[in-house]
This record gives sequence, C-alpha cells and structure tokens, in this order.
Amino acid sequence: MAQNAQERSRRRPRFSDAETEERMLQAGLHVVAQRGLSLSVDHLRMEDLIQAAGVSRTSSYRRWPTKDLFAADLLVRLAGATDLSGEIPGLIDALESIPTELLGRLNTSQGRHDLIVEIVRVMVETDFAAMLLSAEWKAYVALRAAYLGVLGGDLRARVADALSAAERRATRHRAETLTAVTRLLGYRLRPDGATTWEQLSLTLNAVATGLLIHAYADPASVTEATQRQAFGSTRHAAWSSATSAEAGILLGAIEPDPDQEWTAARVTALRSQLADPLVSVDAVRSLRDASDL
Repeated sequence: MAQNAQERSRRRPRFSDAETEERMLQAGLHVVAQRGLSLSVDHLRMEDLIQAAGVSRTSSYRRWPTKDLFAADLLVRLAGATDLSGEIPGLIDALESIPTELLGRLNTSQGRHDLIVEIVRVMVETDFAAMLLSAEWKAYVALRAAYLGVLGGDLRARVADALSAAERRATRHRAETLTAVTRLLGYRLRPDGATTWEQLSLTLNAVATGLLIHAYADPASVTEATQRQAFGSTRHAAWSSATSAEAGILLGAIEPDPDQEWTAARVTALRSQLADPLVSVDAVRSLRDASDL
C-alpha cells in the first residue's frame, strides 16, 4: 500500500489538453531562447520537451503525432509571441552622453537642428545596438528572412500572419515615439513628403531588418563608426552605416514646424527637460500616449 502511494505521488499531474498544449509550447519557446531559432526541427527532442513541460507522453503525442507538427505550431507561436515594440534599453544612459553645450543653443534654428540630429543619432544607435543583442529580434529576422523559402502551404500563411501582427505593433509604437520626439523638439513631417508617421516607421523597420541581417554575419560592416559632420549639423559625431541609414531617412522626412514659437519660456522649459534624460523620456512617453496619428 505504501509503495503504491509513493508511486502515485511520483506520477505526473493530470493536465487538460489545452494545458498540455500550452506547457509544451512554452517548453519549446524556452529551448529556442536558450539555443536560438532554427527553421528545422533537428535540435528539438520531443521526449526532452515532454519532461521539461511535466506532461504525459500520451497527451503530447495525441496532440502532435509527429515532431514536424509540433514544430509547425511552435513556429507560429514564436512568430505570434514576438514583441518588437518595447522601450529602447539603455536609452536614458545614452541620452546622458549628449553634450550639454547643445542645450545652450536652443534659441537658434541651427542650434535646434544640431540638437535633433544628435538626439536622432543617439536614439538610432542605441536602438540598433539593442536590436542586435535581442534574441527576439534575431528570431524575428530569421523567420522573416527564411520562412518563404523553407515553409510551405498553410504553415507559411500562419507564420506570415503572426509576423505581420508583430510588425504592425512595432510600427505603431515606433511611429508614436517618433511623433513625440519630433514634436517635443519642434519638428514635424514635411507636408510635401507624401508619407505618414506609420509609413515612415514601416520604412525604418524594413531598413533595420536588412541591416541586422548584414550585422549578424559581419557586425563591423554596419556598426563601425567614423567621426564626421552629418545631415547639416555643425558638430562632429560618430556615425556608422546603420546609424546613417536610419537617421538619414528620418531626418529627410521632417522639418522645423513653422507653427511652433520659440519663446524664451519654451527654450527654458525644453532645456530643463533635456537636462534630465529621465524627464525627457517621461515627456516623450506622455506625448506618445496622447498622440493622435
């Protein structure tokens, strides 16, 4: 009797089919996070996943009779779970590197231009560096770059739909952030540019994706920087190919907003905001939350 009780205590808990499915997919996502994404299934072992998920073999194989079927659902889940729309890691520290002398020239149009060029450079550089280190971005790029040639039929369509949803979220978030940053600094989209913030954001995402593909193979080719003046700024700064490509697209699409009056009070208030990077980021978040794209 005691032995039977011990055996029962060692049995796996009983899960519903839905719980089994979720636990198995979460175990698969954990493997991808640890080992990286592969569109093949060679590195997946169902028995290992079953053990990690703590579910029964019978339930697992009833849901996915073959490893290929499990891998298909895992790729769709991975694409759907991709979140590319978070805050930029390290942005506050990066903003602290902006020379304070730039804040002293906000009362001139050239001074404001120098400042927005530097802020855009810092934001793009920091964002791209974070993307390059991000496991989520690496998985997304692998899926986006390879799924057309590797996956077929219904699976390809399911992965494409999930990726498109992730891209729409990222595009929306980036558009809101760019709107807020430029509005804070007194800039707007060029009215003759025939574009919207979301179209501009989509272009930047596409360029970043292409740059990441190059950077995964040869990081220095897109991240190595040289000191130079760029985009009408009067100051020298470190510009890489990646930073120049994205910043050039953005800066070419915006202009000073003629409806913005640069009074002494506004200059003083902006200097105060920009002097504290945390306050600056909070101001952008507030504008972003209230944006009407």
